[in-house]
Amino acid sequence: MQELQAKYEHDRFGAIIRPPQPGAVAGAPREWRIKCYDCPGKVYTPGPEETLQNFEVHLKNKRHRENVNARVGNAAAPSSANPGGPPPGA
Repeated sequence: MQELQAKYEHDRFGAIIRPPQPGAVAGAPREWRIKCYDCPGKVYTPGPEETLQNFEVHLKNKRHRENVNARVGNAAAPSSANPGGPPPGA
């Protein structure tokens, strides 16, 4: 994830643990998700396998880029990721 954060330095995203589902077996392995703080409600499953390729597709998405550019106040801002984690108040 650090590589993506370095490549997309202005983007805000982080790893979260998926809450246990009702009726889940106690002690079942926890599932990780990637949350995009620039796109409210967007949570992604890592993959394929143990990579972040699916999430990088989201980071390149036009709407995501627009959200990041609007937040940083520069429509021409380069692709980037914020290693600082979630935005204040998130």
